[in-house]
Amino acid sequence: MARRIGAFLLALPFLFAMTTSQASEQSARWLSNTFRIDPSISTVTLVIEREAASTPVVLIRPDGSKYYYQQHPDEISWASTDSRDVITLWQPEPGPWQATGKINQHRGISLISVFDLHMAPLPERIFQQEVLKLDAELRHKATRLDANYYLKGLSLRAQLVEPDGDDTSFFAPAPLIIGDFADDGIGLDAYPADGSMTAEVIIDTLPGEYLFQAQVSNRVLARTHEQKVLVYPMPLKLLFSTPDADGKWQLELTAEGDLVPDSLVVTGELTTPAQQTIAVSGTGKHIRLPDATAPGNYYWQGRAFATTREGREVQLNLMEQVVRVSPPISVSAVEIPTVKSGVSMIYLLAGMTLLTVLLAAGWFLRKKIIGRRNSDPEQES
Repeated sequence: MARRIGAFLLALPFLFAMTTSQASEQSARWLSNTFRIDPSISTVTLVIEREAASTPVVLIRPDGSKYYYQQHPDEISWASTDSRDVITLWQPEPGPWQATGKINQHRGISLISVFDLHMAPLPERIFQQEVLKLDAELRHKATRLDANYYLKGLSLRAQLVEPDGDDTSFFAPAPLIIGDFADDGIGLDAYPADGSMTAEVIIDTLPGEYLFQAQVSNRVLARTHEQKVLVYPMPLKLLFSTPDADGKWQLELTAEGDLVPDSLVVTGELTTPAQQTIAVSGTGKHIRLPDATAPGNYYWQGRAFATTREGREVQLNLMEQVVRVSPPISVSAVEIPTVKSGVSMIYLLAGMTLLTVLLAAGWFLRKKIIGRRNSDPEQES
């Protein structure tokens, strides 16, 4: 039932050139929640604003038949929230249509034609744990639209789909949701309600080939952007050195061939066993950490910024790691007892000598007995 649609907006009355009387008639029809669809329209989306916590509208066709939210043909896609219906009609019947229900008197019904989702393509090479900023705009031709109005309650998501090479499989792999687009001025989004939506995504998946999709999470606005991407292994390895006697230690980074080692910048946080969080930052391949003054578990997480050899700036998510710092070994605990006097040493050497003599005597005696038995076997009988 979900179908691809390409672009946004255009109130239907503006599609027609109308005289003054025609305009008055059109206005009167809008007041009764009746609107007319021209024969030239092949696809149209209705955005119907209702009173809060009201039930979905009933849509009445020109021939008098009715469509309901839970009962309509496949030629209609219908999404509903507690105060809005978003209905897309494919090949709608020309003529007067009507919507009935608790429709908002101020916003009412808006008719829009197809719309486009514009988004910059992803880089050709992306990495495990790479952090990406994605920008998207809803447009009708060259006009940027108010995403907060048209997508209110209907979030636009970014996801990765793993290609299923097994044609005999009955189960397709579930998409991996990696981020949501928003136009709220929070996080990486620069300005609220400017029509430019932003998503911060982390490529938290295994290396391989994927299909990237930008998709609205309802059955009216189908996915509008797809791109094949290849995820490469994490190009940065982390190693924590062992703290010395004074608790000095560091984070050692190894940049793989895709990154310029001298371009590394690291920011993050280290949480001590006492639950104290300390900010950490540094440049290069060796990042000094706060002194490990107490034994226990230390928790690390952060971000690394680097430049690839092709000149692309990348941001990598450094996942949380737990480092166990053991207490120092006490020298007294493993100290070998020393001999307190020369007399004790003499007794020790004498005892060892006597033990050696007794063992040797026993060995010769046993050998002599075995020899006698072998030379006179009749004694045994």
